[in-house]
Formats: sequence, structure tokens, C-alpha cells
Amino acid sequence: MSPDQFGSLAVNVGIYVALIAFVLYRQMRAQPLRVRRLVLFPAGLGLIGLQQLARQPLAMDVGGAAVFVAGIVIGLAAGLWRGTTFRVWADAGYAMVKGTAMTLVAWAVLMGMRLPFALFDPSSHHPQGLVVGELLLALAISFAGQNAVVWAHAKRIHVDRPPSFIPSGSSRP
Repeated sequence: MSPDQFGSLAVNVGIYVALIAFVLYRQMRAQPLRVRRLVLFPAGLGLIGLQQLARQPLAMDVGGAAVFVAGIVIGLAAGLWRGTTFRVWADAGYAMVKGTAMTLVAWAVLMGMRLPFALFDPSSHHPQGLVVGELLLALAISFAGQNAVVWAHAKRIHVDRPPSFIPSGSSRP
């Protein structure tokens, strides 16, 4: 590995670690449930992932296609499971949500399952855009699954103001 490649890898790892830390921090804080965030974040990630994939050549071998599909399935399953780990309750008439210790366990399991794909992926010779696009699409599907479960839990609790009407600019009701 050349010094330039090592430097690029170090920067990428640093960015990923910072993003993971930010996502975990946000999910472990108690906050009002906002429908806009439940929908727009996974949709935005998915669009960026699809955009990355659209820029890549369409040719994909069977192994690469299998890894791609497995990544999507793992992302969805992990997201659905992770959604069940959130605490959802009513506070001051608002639906509130907060991750639990099991949320962290679910994230650790997802990362542990994804790591072999990054290290031993038969499509690792593919352009970085394909790898990034697949990862973003899998994360988008994972967040969509998680958010669907959280939304379903929030619909079951009694709140004076439905989650869709929580002001998006306020940090606390």
C-alpha cells in the first residue's frame, strides 16, 4: 500500500468513524418523533446511493450481485430489528423516542455483519462509487425499516399531538 493510498484510507476511516459516532449519538438521545426526519433521511441516503450506483458500469458478476442483494437484505433485517429496540413514549403530548442499550447491540451486529463484505467482497475490484452506492442504499433501507417500526410503535401510544404535527424546528416540545 502506497503512502497516498494509506492516507486516503485513513481519511475514509476517519469520516466513517465520525459519521457512525454522530448517528449513534443522535439515536441515543431522547427527542420528539418527527415524521419528516423518519422519511427524509432514509430517502436522501437512498437517492445518493442510487445516484452513485447510476454512475457505475452496469456489468456485475454473479458474486457481486449476490453480495449486493445480501447487503440490502441484511440492512433491512437489521433495521427492522433495531426499530424494535427503541423506547417510544408520550411526553407533554408528544411522541418521544430514544435508543436503548439493545439499539447499540443491534448496530454492533450490523457492523459486524457488514465488515466481512468490506474485507472479502468479491466485487472489491469494482469502482469505489459502486461500493459506496451499495453501502448508502443498504443503510437507507436499514433506516427505513427501523423508522417504520418506530413509527408503528408511536402510533400505538396516546399523544395529544400526532407525530406528524411536531414542529420541525424545536428540539423539545
